[in-house]
Amino acid sequence: MSDGTLSPQERLTLGALRYAVNDEAGSYLAIMRLFTDGISGFLSDQSADEVTERLHEHGIDLDRDTVDQRLSYLVEHGNLARSPRETEARSVREYLSNRARYQLTARGELVQRQVEELLTRSEGAREVSSEMLPGILSGLTGLVAVCERDLDGADPAQLATRIATVFAQFEVLVTSTRQFYAYLAQVLTRFDLGRDEFVSFKSALIDYLQRFVDEISQHMPQVGDQLLRLEPTIPALCERAAESGGLKGLDGSSARRSTGLSAEDWSSLHTWFIGSADRRADAENVRRLATDALRALLTNLRRLAAGADRHQSRYGDLVRLASWFDDADDEVSHALWANAFGLFPARHVSFAAETDGDPVPSTKSWWDAPAAEVPIGLRVRGERQAGGRASQRVDYSTAKQARLRERREAEQRLRRAATELAAHAGPVTDLRISDEARGALLDLYAAALARVGRPLGAADQARAELTTSGVAVALLVDREPGSQLRLTSPSGVLVLHDLRCKLVATGEVRAPGDPHTPPRASVLDQADERSPAPLAMRSAGGEDR
Repeated sequence: MSDGTLSPQERLTLGALRYAVNDEAGSYLAIMRLFTDGISGFLSDQSADEVTERLHEHGIDLDRDTVDQRLSYLVEHGNLARSPRETEARSVREYLSNRARYQLTARGELVQRQVEELLTRSEGAREVSSEMLPGILSGLTGLVAVCERDLDGADPAQLATRIATVFAQFEVLVTSTRQFYAYLAQVLTRFDLGRDEFVSFKSALIDYLQRFVDEISQHMPQVGDQLLRLEPTIPALCERAAESGGLKGLDGSSARRSTGLSAEDWSSLHTWFIGSADRRADAENVRRLATDALRALLTNLRRLAAGADRHQSRYGDLVRLASWFDDADDEVSHALWANAFGLFPARHVSFAAETDGDPVPSTKSWWDAPAAEVPIGLRVRGERQAGGRASQRVDYSTAKQARLRERREAEQRLRRAATELAAHAGPVTDLRISDEARGALLDLYAAALARVGRPLGAADQARAELTTSGVAVALLVDREPGSQLRLTSPSGVLVLHDLRCKLVATGEVRAPGDPHTPPRASVLDQADERSPAPLAMRSAGGEDR
């Protein structure tokens, strides 16, 4: 994803999240919970009948075919896989019902666990797992002792266990710290805390936050010293721990191991407790954030104290207003709303409003109507007379010439198409024409069917005429079973079945400047807007390939 776009493999991987956000997310979540409930859920496989029966036990009524479709969708997006286990069947019916069994994939298990955690997580505070600090210090001290005593003689499995334990404790510490300060930031940015909320929050913040900062200050130097002593031997330590053996993938590559068994993973520990040349340690940032939190707490305290002196508070005002609304009836609520927020019905002001398009009707609601451009003098000073020099008129001559040129080019294309169609006057069954002539013929066809207003009967005849400055041509369409019109153009082949078509040249070709030239008209002007061309073509049995 270096260029900002997802690769096909990344798109396929993220597709495992779709079942949790689509319209049938409730049934998909219920099915995935059947595969992830319990410790052994990852190792079990189930058939569609078993899933249907267990869903009924949980009060979810889905038929077997629907459950089978849901399971196939989850298999397609990588959440489930078809089980390779063979089943024994005593009858054909039992074989058909149990031939497809499904089991959870690693990707599906990870996604479902994250979805469940997201659904159950509350917005409340979470304690920082500061009890992990002594465990991290003890684990690092033991690793330093092993490296200084006899690293080559150490048991690789025990080394891997110690390293994985240290990093698991470190991950819990970092995650809980991040979530705690995220909650803290949400609360401290509020300036509507009441007195009771402030008192309870103050006690929890001062007592708990100070205790956590003290523990960070106590363990941070010791953990930093152990990391510095361990830093030269980290590559050898990871290499020795890797000798305990590892899983190989189907392509021969090593499987992803626990965090900490690679030398690159140790940089996160150094960054958090020691820092780097261009970055302060995250433990120092934790203490700085605690200071910022106390400063924000004092800001709220000053606001509450100032409100107590003046007997006014924005928070208290809103609470009092809410109580008035709660006690008022409908009529009093409307009056209270108008007086509190100053919102009144629209009033007419006397000034000339410029309307570029159609004027807004008087019956249109002000909620949906566009805003009027009120002059600055009227809006600020209440002066209705516009001052200063009138602005220069906008010159639209260039745009007008461009539109006229486009109109002439369109008329020329239509004239060429009509001339080409007039050259094929008579009954038509197989035409090879240009794309412009093909479009004009289809417009004639649609206009003819639109004039009839219903599917062509045996005695009906549809007619439409195209008149341009150079030629006039008409199309006659009758229903005749077995007949067909085949149109071939660079865009493809169109075949109209059970139709007999005839082109009639109804006017002579004249020079463009001939004074006897009939008025120009577009064939679309003859079509009924209530009968679109695609609908008429389908009713007549047309087939486009």
